[in-house]
Amino acid sequence: MQDRQLIEKLFRQHYERMFLTARTLLRNPEEARDVVSDVFAELMESRQTLDMKRVESYLLVSVRNKCLNLVSHRMVVERASQRIPKEIIDEDYSELPLDDILNYIDQHLTPQTRTVMLKRYGENRKYNEISEELGISRIAVYKHITRALMKLKRKFVWKS
Repeated sequence: MQDRQLIEKLFRQHYERMFLTARTLLRNPEEARDVVSDVFAELMESRQTLDMKRVESYLLVSVRNKCLNLVSHRMVVERASQRIPKEIIDEDYSELPLDDILNYIDQHLTPQTRTVMLKRYGENRKYNEISEELGISRIAVYKHITRALMKLKRKFVWKS
């Protein structure tokens, strides 16, 4: 965990430039503020040692990467929404009962798939982290998640 005073000092010194970078990339001031806040929150929890000679570059690259990930995610969502015909999606899908979904996961997914899903979505872990921890390949992690999501979509989202 980083020293709080150091993080506050870095925040005061670099926030404006980081915010401008994020706002330029995202074209949304609220999202830009969120991205910069996320960078500092992660820095606060990080155990890595900062190279004070290169800290500005590190902060700006972190902001850029978070922005690019957000833009990439938006593009994936947009492409998916264009490919899925609206008439086959159940209109009430946004009000899915969470308890039913969790019960379905417990009862219908294999223990390994359930573990992978919980690590990915419950703990917000990356594929690499999950594969290393469970001793399986990244492709296996991907397959577990893909199978689970397809089962969940069939059960809760798609019209029969």
